[in-house]
Amino acid sequence: MRKLLIVSAGLLLSFSLILVVVISFAIEDRPRVNRQVVLTPDHIERAKRIVDKHRYWVRPGMFAAARIMPADADLAINYLARRLLKGSAHLILAHRSAVIRLSIPLSETPLRHYSDRYLNVQASLVETDRLPHLRSIQIGKLSLPDALADMLMPRILEWLRESPEYKASLDSLRMVKVSPDELTIVYRWRGGLSHGMKASIIGEEERERLLRYQRLLVESSRTGEKELPLSDVLLPLMRAAAEQSTEADPRAENRALILVATAHVLGISLKRILPGKTTWPRAQPQVVTLDGRDDFAKHFMVSAAIAAYADTALADAIGLYKEFEDSRHGSGFSFNDLAADHAGTKFGEKAVASETSAQQLQYRVLSGIGDTDLMPFWSDLPEFMPEAEFKRRFGGTGKPAYEEMMRTIEQRVADLGVLQ
Repeated sequence: MRKLLIVSAGLLLSFSLILVVVISFAIEDRPRVNRQVVLTPDHIERAKRIVDKHRYWVRPGMFAAARIMPADADLAINYLARRLLKGSAHLILAHRSAVIRLSIPLSETPLRHYSDRYLNVQASLVETDRLPHLRSIQIGKLSLPDALADMLMPRILEWLRESPEYKASLDSLRMVKVSPDELTIVYRWRGGLSHGMKASIIGEEERERLLRYQRLLVESSRTGEKELPLSDVLLPLMRAAAEQSTEADPRAENRALILVATAHVLGISLKRILPGKTTWPRAQPQVVTLDGRDDFAKHFMVSAAIAAYADTALADAIGLYKEFEDSRHGSGFSFNDLAADHAGTKFGEKAVASETSAQQLQYRVLSGIGDTDLMPFWSDLPEFMPEAEFKRRFGGTGKPAYEEMMRTIEQRVADLGVLQ
């Protein structure tokens, strides 16, 4: 018995030492990849082209191929790393293979007590006749055998298939082809997006929260007012959010009320956004304005919702893309619309940045706000410019005149009362 205890203690000590050695090799003091996410209107436009091609040409049962430029594939990987893991990633395409490098702060993992350390991962994705295989995995200074990668990959795919969002995507995939010039994803379209995939970011608890705010909005819309300012829509919702936040996460409450208010401002049913069994009561139609204009209210709330459910970079890029589309085909490029976009983005960002920030925003709205607290001064900002005029006056994005105008807008947004 004594010998058994000694052997057991020795094995436990050996395992502990091995674990310490493994961790010391895997964890590093600084990230090997540290990149910002820079989304531009060109990125959004290229993504829109892929979606439009699918929408107009691909029918259920058809095979189709999405061709993605190397820079866009790299951007997508880095965006997902930042969005999901608060990390950074870099993707390099080669002939029939790709190298992905990823840095994850341990504060975002179960090893969060190593808050100032990082997991730096590098791996190769090798093209096959279907999905790429993982090879040459290295975590910090620790190299993993390919046999271990072969064991892990099926488990990872099985784990992803537990989510309706990823299951539908994985089941549709047929092949991924890699070259230095493009990443080609071959898939077989099975039909419309499943309900679960459309609303994968919205769980049952969130739906109940949304339903509560929607019912409140329905009640407040029965006043008979056909037109009202955005602040009047937000006030009763924020009051309810502040009451709920005494026992719930104020960020979740703010996120839900923003989505409900956005649907109302756009005049659409939540059923379009969140299909399923939920019966969404309809509020009375109203024209919601911001500083007297309904287009500003729409810009503001759409950007706030994108920022609350995604992040600021994505919201800014979509807003800017919309303005370029208007300059080509619609009302023209408008800096005052961009001002509304940026104000909404900052509002959505502050609403969910932290519990403290979320509660500060609630208190600020409840203390009394008007249009000038939500929308910066805009009457001197150029609007309705066709593309040719925009380029003649401002040279295009990134040019000094354009950047100076954007700095003016950003400063005005930063000074808004609701953000203080």
